[in-house]
Amino acid sequence: MGGTETVVLDVRTGERGSYADWVRIFDEVWEAPRERLERLLALLSEDIVLKAPTRPPVSRGKDAGRRAFQRAFKAFPDLRARSKRWAAADDVLFVELTFTATVGGVLLSWDSVDRFIFRDEQAVERIAFFQDSGVVLRHARRSPKGWMQILRLASGR
Repeated sequence: MGGTETVVLDVRTGERGSYADWVRIFDEVWEAPRERLERLLALLSEDIVLKAPTRPPVSRGKDAGRRAFQRAFKAFPDLRARSKRWAAADDVLFVELTFTATVGGVLLSWDSVDRFIFRDEQAVERIAFFQDSGVVLRHARRSPKGWMQILRLASGR
């Protein structure tokens, strides 16, 4: 991007705006992510690469991303996130988030930082860095309900 602050806010329409606009939409999506999944995907390029410590190594492309998010929402129906702060420089955006979800019958929260790489003004890669990537699994393992959530996450059923 060469220092420009213009990014694509919706790959379907080509709408553009600032990093601040992008993060505002990202926050709105995470208030009700199940219902707003397509809007989340519209923030991302068609060939997006998604990486997270709790999932298989990489999801490539929107279809794979859609399936990964759907599995997460099936396993954790009340999954939400709220950003605390963000920073951007050139083609990189960092968003610090707190996620919440009920895991094994207990409402948990955990912190994460999502790093987005932009190319041609579009988000082409996201890597999630969790402060404690084992918090969800530790709680899930404590109850049969939690085990079922992990199975849903892995299988998508």
